[in-house]
Amino acid sequence: MATLPPARDVAALADAMFEEFGLRDDAPGLALLVARGDDILLEAARGLASVDLGVPLAPSHRFPIASVGKQVVATGLLDLVAKGKVALDDPLSRFLPDFPGGADIPVVQLLDHTSGVMSYTDAPGFWTTPPPPSVTTEHLVATIAALPPAFKPGTGWAYNNSGYVLAAAVIEASSGMPWHAYLVGEVLHPHGIDGIWHPTDARAIPGLVAGHGTDEAGRVTRSVPPMFAMAHAAGGMVGDVRSLWRWNRALHGAAILTADLYRRMVTPEGAAAAPGPDGAPSPAYGLGIVDARMNGVATLRHSGSIHGGATVLIWAPETATTVVALANTDDPATMVDVVARRLLTFATGHPYPETVAAPGADGGLEGLSGTFARANDRIAIVVGPRGLHVSCVPSLALVLRGGRGRPGWSGQDTGAPVAVPLVHVGNDRYAVSGGLSRLAFTRDASGIATGFRYLSDGDLGDAVPWQAVADAATAA
Repeated sequence: MATLPPARDVAALADAMFEEFGLRDDAPGLALLVARGDDILLEAARGLASVDLGVPLAPSHRFPIASVGKQVVATGLLDLVAKGKVALDDPLSRFLPDFPGGADIPVVQLLDHTSGVMSYTDAPGFWTTPPPPSVTTEHLVATIAALPPAFKPGTGWAYNNSGYVLAAAVIEASSGMPWHAYLVGEVLHPHGIDGIWHPTDARAIPGLVAGHGTDEAGRVTRSVPPMFAMAHAAGGMVGDVRSLWRWNRALHGAAILTADLYRRMVTPEGAAAAPGPDGAPSPAYGLGIVDARMNGVATLRHSGSIHGGATVLIWAPETATTVVALANTDDPATMVDVVARRLLTFATGHPYPETVAAPGADGGLEGLSGTFARANDRIAIVVGPRGLHVSCVPSLALVLRGGRGRPGWSGQDTGAPVAVPLVHVGNDRYAVSGGLSRLAFTRDASGIATGFRYLSDGDLGDAVPWQAVADAATAA
């Protein structure tokens, strides 16, 4: 078994990453917690809870937890399954008789994103239309019911916020309680978790951080207030690092669900376990939780994004390790995911290897330049004075580095191309500077690149193929 580092070494890595990613004391930042079982190895924060007020960020501050809350909602529905009030194969029509096509949608498909219901956050105008002053479950269900389906239930997988609003409606119909009241009263409080809840009105929340972003000039901006009501059960809860650690301990420590239901929750099935189109890896999505490996370490995780914030919660079963990373900025340069992944793998004794540049470039750099495509995305591999780099729109650059775009960016990025440097690590493999991902090129007999495999989690990660194309209209 790998040697597990002590708390002082985990703290030293966190401090080094704060510096590496430019997290400053005078800007929004991150709160972190790393624990092994009942022992906290790291509890730290860097930055300001409110740039306007100059309040230092502390681990005790509360954050919008965004889609990390999906696993709480899924657990609430599974608790009702344990009580015999819901069955996972019940049709949605049992609880929402008027929902279009509800007779063909099993409840379980709401939780693993295979229902085919269109996500209401993908509806035209969602990100540009101000939300109504108050939003009820009934209002959101009606909004979702009016949307065209994305695909036939069970035949595909697409991340879907509508499913969790509908799951909340099932909780309400089967329990006779508001969904958030059921979660607090029947799932969270009975297990000593009092720091996670859904704000139901506009009252001030003590200790809630302000959300931030950046403008086109890179200046810090104040984000719109979190849309807790509109995010609803898809991402409208708040929490703090210690509450999420306690949640991990209760959920994965067999305190909440029976062994059979827990196994079902963490075991992807059907379309949620199948490989994606064009060679993409499986989403590996259970019920509100993702079964993933990080540098070879088995983990159960979820992340989230909301205006002004980003979140990650990870559990490593073999060592009972929790990592919580909560940011009060949606600036993807904060690299919440990369920080969390590096802390998790380090704390479990399997740190990512350092990027070490190899001399030269096998077969010559010129053979690697060109346009590469995957679905509707295009990038250019360019030979410059300092070697190879990727030229692409900003959102793709952030994905390549291991970050994520702001909420609502998908399909809307028209920014000027940016350059992402690549570091040659040997055998036509290149590391993305500042991230954990790799590009592994393939060439034809003449030495010209025919494509590359994108490995988002380093050499041990799943590979996503990109193909060389003749189209000259690229981001370059």
